[in-house]
Amino acid sequence: MSRAAATLLAMLALAAAGTAAWLVGDHEPAPGSARPAAEAAGAARDAAAPEPSRQDARAPGRDDSYDRCMALALADPERTVQEARAWRAAGGGDAAMHCEATARLRSGDSVGAAELLEELGRSAFAPRDARASLLAQAAQIRLESGDLTRAYAAVTLALALRPDDPDMLTDRAVIAASAGRLQEAIDDLSRAIDLRPFRAEAYVLRGSAWRQLGELALARDDIARALARDPLNQEAWLESGNLRRDSGDLRGARADWEQAVRIAPDTATATIAAGNLALLGQVFEGPQALPRAAEPAAASPRQR
Repeated sequence: MSRAAATLLAMLALAAAGTAAWLVGDHEPAPGSARPAAEAAGAARDAAAPEPSRQDARAPGRDDSYDRCMALALADPERTVQEARAWRAAGGGDAAMHCEATARLRSGDSVGAAELLEELGRSAFAPRDARASLLAQAAQIRLESGDLTRAYAAVTLALALRPDDPDMLTDRAVIAASAGRLQEAIDDLSRAIDLRPFRAEAYVLRGSAWRQLGELALARDDIARALARDPLNQEAWLESGNLRRDSGDLRGARADWEQAVRIAPDTATATIAAGNLALLGQVFEGPQALPRAAEPAAASPRQR
């Protein structure tokens, strides 16, 4: 699953968990044409509808235009973009903007979706945590589209609202590493590890950054810590093989990469490990130096 697709699921999950209720205040109803189409979406509408919250409480007479718009965004995103824009113009406010962002992402307009989410994150009438989540989603979309500068800016704004969030620190580290700013990535990952020392992924990512900086002892220590916390962490076995390769232990590298493939054969990580194994096979058959495989793009194992 791509990060953009995963971000959509996260966005809808936020709505279902009640975050979107903060976006639904006093606003004009959605254009009437959205009503029958959204009702026809059926199960999709039920899946997207937010749960009641103290702020929402399904007050008598509350218009449910947001629920219908989100349902239509799942069923017919291209049409929803136009109707949500009309709803915004008619006074739909934050709810209409969030619905349009969802529809744009579903229709393939990731840049447009990110811009709307960033605007919501900066100015929505919502708690700091909800706005931080919107900005973090925008950052993931920017990263997916390769806009590292705006991705970093969005997640930094998110962290200004929620500074001790280990997931957002990890996200910013991934973006920084993708831009070659490895020490910045290490700093954020170290903070994430301080906050959640029992999670393996930050150790894997920091170990990879240390390796790329040539600090192999620090890298080995982080990967050992990752595997102690999660012996089936596929990315940790891949990185362990990379470390063994860089240290000249080709047989150990092969064993680690084979383990990475065994854990989950149908993943991007397994594909990288299999490519490394193919190069390694060439070494044992003839050449004495193992060609380096392309470094995998920095990516969080969480893959939102």
